[in-house]
Amino acid sequence: MSHDQEKTGEGRNTLPVKDETSPLNGLGASLGNLAAQGFDNLGAQQDDGSDQYQYGGTMPIFAPVAQQPDHIAWPPGFAGALASFIYHSAPRPVAEVAIVGALGLLAGICGRRWVISNTGLNLYLILVARSAIGKEAMLTGIGALVMAASKKAPDAARFVSFTDFASGPALVKAIAENSCFVNVAGEFGHKFAKMAKAKEGPENSLRNVLTNLYAKSGPQSIAGGISYSDKEKNANAHAGIAYSLVGETTPGTFYDAITQDVMADGFMSRFTVIAYEGDRPDKNPCPQLVPPENYIIHLSDIVMQAVQHELRNQYQDVYFSPDAEQMLTAFEAECDSNIRKAGDDESRRQMWNRAHLKALRIAALLAVADNCLNPWITADHAKWAIDLVRRDIALFSKRLNGGDIGDGDDVRQNKVLALLLEYLTHDLPDTWKHIEPMKRNGIVPYNWLQNRTQRVSAFEKHPMKSTVALQQTINALINCGVISEVSKLQMTEKFEKHSKAYAIVELPGYEKPAVTRDWTDKFMEAAKVKSK
Repeated sequence: MSHDQEKTGEGRNTLPVKDETSPLNGLGASLGNLAAQGFDNLGAQQDDGSDQYQYGGTMPIFAPVAQQPDHIAWPPGFAGALASFIYHSAPRPVAEVAIVGALGLLAGICGRRWVISNTGLNLYLILVARSAIGKEAMLTGIGALVMAASKKAPDAARFVSFTDFASGPALVKAIAENSCFVNVAGEFGHKFAKMAKAKEGPENSLRNVLTNLYAKSGPQSIAGGISYSDKEKNANAHAGIAYSLVGETTPGTFYDAITQDVMADGFMSRFTVIAYEGDRPDKNPCPQLVPPENYIIHLSDIVMQAVQHELRNQYQDVYFSPDAEQMLTAFEAECDSNIRKAGDDESRRQMWNRAHLKALRIAALLAVADNCLNPWITADHAKWAIDLVRRDIALFSKRLNGGDIGDGDDVRQNKVLALLLEYLTHDLPDTWKHIEPMKRNGIVPYNWLQNRTQRVSAFEKHPMKSTVALQQTINALINCGVISEVSKLQMTEKFEKHSKAYAIVELPGYEKPAVTRDWTDKFMEAAKVKSK
């Protein structure tokens, strides 16, 4: 049911009686008939007997599935149908690319006029993937869906913008004219890097506006403008702004830009990051260029409902099923617990800070996509949203632990620790097979560490460059008892090597095998005797 702007929608929304007369209720069955099977890594959804829309595998498999080291689940319902079109329309299909595109489009259309727990449904999404894997399919897929929907709902195009906003005032002026849209930004990593470093100027103002807008989509929220001494530059905004952002970038550009400050001040916590870590997928021999008619009818109905709410200044509540409410409440408690466990580590606190809010908005978008007239979050919606957010948190936790985020001394130490663990637990490439005897005995040569760190941002961007940064890090780890330098005499007698090397004495999270422990213990005893 819709409510006027003065209603707040506070508290948990209870489940309403479903509208059996909804014109959209028959769409699920007709879409489901388009294919009997799903994707081999994105399984078809099973019909659970409800009249919520379970699209799952909605199209024939025209495109090969990209090999992925860690599969992402296919979204339930109509969101999955939209993603399936973007996937099948891509010259080189990647599931993560398609899913980001589908979620971004839905957030652009539904972000303002559908609310849950007094917040709108806008999202900031970033796709992180290597170059030449087909990220541009996200932009072209969204464009194709919007163009097709515009034939039935002419206002569809207003919910998507491909404009490159260069400053905060430019964005504020745009949202003053259009209060609900998704900004689709290609090569966003470079702009993100500039915003992360800027202390003043247009990039800094853009970062401030983005930080502010994320929480301004609720009915009671007011997005302030920006004022200058030159009144012609002033930009005003108004209540209930649902600005969504979809960007794509490469790992190096993006992760190099994330400093401890960016993690700690809350800017990064507003983004949901979806990463594709696979390689270039095979070419799609038969791209699906035109969206299925049933998809366009349903998408157009959502657009027209959004426009009607806008004209009437109404907001539509999204409700919880009992199971979904229980799952999301439990996830909120999990987030609270992890924030407390993080203590003074602001980076880890921020990873969990908005996790529940992001899951709530994503789950609500899935519900609106399925039934925009009477949306309610099912357990499937809640589970998929929570899993996606957990995936995002796990990604950043892994990067933090591996020393891939930030540029301080602790970051460099974490990076070397991660490299030492990799050294001991992974096979060496052919070019390094000659150091295999050293590896078996827990000895790592200096030149291996130098090779692996010289292009890492935290080392390369050190004021005294990578060599000095590495030596400082090695000295710190020696002082901590993690490693100890092996004498030239021992290197010559044991390995017939004259290069500098270090014994891995005590590596957190790794239990040395007996052969390594025996030799390292002998080395340590010899070192003690020598010191006497």
